[in-house]
Amino acid sequence: MYHIVIPIDTSTERGVKATQHVVDLLEDGPFGDPESITVTLLNVFEKFKAIDDGGNVKSDDLYDEDSFPEAVTSARELLDGTGVEYDLERRHGDSVDEIVDFADEVDADLIVMAPRKRSSVGKVVFGSVAQNVLINTERPTLIV
Repeated sequence: MYHIVIPIDTSTERGVKATQHVVDLLEDGPFGDPESITVTLLNVFEKFKAIDDGGNVKSDDLYDEDSFPEAVTSARELLDGTGVEYDLERRHGDSVDEIVDFADEVDADLIVMAPRKRSSVGKVVFGSVAQNVLINTERPTLIV
């Protein structure tokens, strides 16, 4: 079975774009049989710590492993009815580390990501999750 991991943050547009690309691979690409692949929709709740007038706020206090953003729900709806076996996974931590570690844990055959649109300078200054996943994983990664 071919295992595809689709990391999805809170952007419905990017989550749907990556998932739709996988669905299109079923219709027009190498995966003619939906039973030949399995998909994991992976959401990482980014770890943070902030201080405001009310005191410290930590992501640990807000993280709920069962609470997926709407972007994951929209991506799941695209997979419903395709015959593709899929599951949902939620992690807490650094997005790049969690994506790379999860893909390794499940021995993923492919990571499919739809990155944010940024200028070249923006990518250098602020980094890019997709770019850093590409650099840090040995797994095939498709950027759509």
